[in-house]
Amino acid sequence: MFRSPPNHRPLEAIADADLWRHFQEGDELAMGELAERYYKRLYNYGSKFSRDHEVIRDCIQDLFLEIWDKRQTLSQPDSVKLYLLVSIRRRIYRRKTENKWLEESEELDFDSALVGDLPIETTIIEDETSQYYVRKLQQLIPQLSRRQQEIIYLRFYENLDNEAIAEVMSLSRGAVANLLWRALKELKDYWYAGLVFLLMVGFGLLK
Repeated sequence: MFRSPPNHRPLEAIADADLWRHFQEGDELAMGELAERYYKRLYNYGSKFSRDHEVIRDCIQDLFLEIWDKRQTLSQPDSVKLYLLVSIRRRIYRRKTENKWLEESEELDFDSALVGDLPIETTIIEDETSQYYVRKLQQLIPQLSRRQQEIIYLRFYENLDNEAIAEVMSLSRGAVANLLWRALKELKDYWYAGLVFLLMVGFGLLK
């Protein structure tokens, strides 16, 4: 049984790392909290790769079943969120290649215009002060290449740094930085440049 800390904090207040440790010990409540905490985030991200929402749901379910079955052999990730994002992307890619929807030499096709039953909401964005800018970006992201769209999504919606994005997308950190800068440069053609500058400053892209 999951033991709450001395101050009896609810599961929702327990850090990811602590939940992961208890889940590895076989705590079903901790596992359930992790699944509930990240299901919507994984669904929103996964739905950008396929119009078949059942496939995305199946991939998420299979992912959590697999990590539960292998919990005793899994290591403690530095970031549970990053681990799950990497895992769901790889699982969707594997499902698409197995079903011959994608050749093994091809890349996943990210489409920011695809939405599922659970719409992207600014409430999942960790930096609340950036919600206004994200709503504006939603209208402009489809103008970018698919890789650029995914990088923008991971950077601004998931608040990942370049190193984490590189891990999710299996790219070099330099490639991510170049694609991000090119994407922001292209956005200036569609949007008031001063606002893009503020966006870049707000997210720490200008030092």
